[in-house]
Order: sequence, then C-alpha cells, then structure tokens
Amino acid sequence: MNPTDAQLWAGALGYLLPLAIAVVAQPRWSGAVKGLLMLVVAVLDGLGTAYFNGDFDGKPIITCILVAAVAIGVAYHTVWKPSGIAPGIERATSIGGTPAQAAHGA
Repeated sequence: MNPTDAQLWAGALGYLLPLAIAVVAQPRWSGAVKGLLMLVVAVLDGLGTAYFNGDFDGKPIITCILVAAVAIGVAYHTVWKPSGIAPGIERATSIGGTPAQAAHGA
C-alpha cells in the first residue's frame, strides 16, 4: 500500500508538531494531560491534512489521524525529548514557574 499525499503530510507535520505542543504544555502537567493534548493535536493534524488534500472522508481521515499520532509520539521520544529541545521549550513557556524536579533535571 502506497501512502497518500495526505498521509505523508500528516506524518511530516507530526515530526514538527511536538515543538508546538511543547509551547502549550506545562512541565507540571501529568503525562495523561500531555498525552491528551498530543491526541488533540494529532486529530487536528489528521483532519487538516485530509481536508487540504481532498481526502476528507471516512477511512482517509482516520488514517491521517493515526499517522499523525504515531509521528508525533515517535518524533517526541526519539528526537525532541532526548535532545532537550521540547522540555526546554516547556520550561521556557511555563506559566507560574517550573517545578523543583524539572529545574534540577531530575
């Protein structure tokens, strides 16, 4: 099965979206809340890429959402988190200070 343009765009955007998520996410939020935010962003990515590529119907939408979710998760855990870029953005854009654990690198 060859990926569609919409799926490719969903995946490509998914690799960059952890940086946008890090701007909104707060270091003090639980993993569940951050995961829910990621899923909301993946849904928006999938809907947008399906719509703008003319694939806005049923299965292509779901496929784009799933591709986006996987790309966001893989990119965050293999590129943006280990490099310290995403956590650094979270700390820099944190409202109300940074928790003591994050400030000491624990």
